[in-house]
Amino acid sequence: MTRPKLKIAWIEDRKKRNIACQKRMKGLMKMAEELTILSDTKACLTFFNRDDGKLVAWPSQEEAESLIDRFYALPEIQRNMYADDQESYIKTITKKIEKKLEHSQKVVEELEMDHLMFQIQNGRMLADLSQTEVEKLMSYASKKITVLTRELGAEHPYTSVDEPFLGDEIPKATDVAPEGDDEEYMKANEGESSKSGGADNA
Repeated sequence: MTRPKLKIAWIEDRKKRNIACQKRMKGLMKMAEELTILSDTKACLTFFNRDDGKLVAWPSQEEAESLIDRFYALPEIQRNMYADDQESYIKTITKKIEKKLEHSQKVVEELEMDHLMFQIQNGRMLADLSQTEVEKLMSYASKKITVLTRELGAEHPYTSVDEPFLGDEIPKATDVAPEGDDEEYMKANEGESSKSGGADNA
């Protein structure tokens, strides 16, 4: 049987409040003791109960005061190295939330593109896509192709879906027609071919 979740709220009954306080204090002291043993560090705890006005210190008041004095003897820059005020804490939390939001947006975008590609595979015409959908789809395809070519160890990875992948194929000068009259270019090539053929026969 699962334990019911404790509601975190002010306990109005004083007797119940004191019992809960004592129980939680003992639990924190036990955890602190385990931490000092596991990590070989110095630690202390202080509690002030406003109901009875008593100060409780762990492991003892003398050791707690000694450790606190040692802490305040450190230079201010060391004391505040890991300290967070409200503003810095909010900034830290905001950055974490923004990072999670960015990741969620990427996941949603990938799901949308996967769904769009599924629709295309199942008969949706490219002409039916909006300009925004086309641009997103091209960007998504470019990223996917780039990742795949890198994973396959390609020497010349894709940079865009508009650029052909050359791989080991290097264009030759003879494969590209010069600007000008195409007929003159063809005649020149035929002349060179006949010359080379005659040299071979000789």
